[in-house]
Amino acid sequence: MCRTNDSYGDGRTARKQYKRIDELARPKPLPAGFIEDKRSVYHESKIVKANHQDPTKFILTDRLDQLCEPKPYHYDFAQDRPSPKWPVTTAAQKAAASTVVENLAKPKAIHRDWVEGGPVQTVVKPGAMKANASERLNQLSLPKKGNANVVMEETETPYNEGIYKINPAALKAVASTRIETLAQEKQTHQSYLPPCPVQSIVNPKTMKAKASAHIVQLARPKDRKELEENPNC
Repeated sequence: MCRTNDSYGDGRTARKQYKRIDELARPKPLPAGFIEDKRSVYHESKIVKANHQDPTKFILTDRLDQLCEPKPYHYDFAQDRPSPKWPVTTAAQKAAASTVVENLAKPKAIHRDWVEGGPVQTVVKPGAMKANASERLNQLSLPKKGNANVVMEETETPYNEGIYKINPAALKAVASTRIETLAQEKQTHQSYLPPCPVQSIVNPKTMKAKASAHIVQLARPKDRKELEENPNC
């Protein structure tokens, strides 16, 4: 969009084209009756005089004056005593405690089942040191007897158990048909194929085979167009 200006305002005429961007670039004109903002709050006021050294006097409103006051104390607030010593009345000095006060003043009694902790070093009574074990205690203190069928070649340890004797009847036993069936090893599946060897054997016919025209065409790499310097253009 263009516009033509044919006059300068002084009688001369000329042709000049204005574009839309030139028209938008013009600053916004001020409205009629516009008054520019004051550069200072003291402009055209006589509150502050020249070379005035006193600070500005602030005037608080009633609400600000109320907010500046400290928080009042609670009506039940009791201030701390000025000293740990305070006068005691004569009646308080001669007062006698009642039965309830005396009962409350007693320390808490220990529970009847409470037992004091024993010392770290236990004291053995002389009677216990001279006591004799009964026949039952001697019987219980004997070690447990091992199985008579166990033959120990070496000292038994957690890693070396005893060797048991085999019953002669077990040596002459004959296995049943069911046990022989269960003792047979599991057969592989009829479709099972063993794993292929690491080095495959190539058939001589495969080594002499020739590729067809279609296979040669498929074996060619895919053609790629050369990328331009600036592909975004």
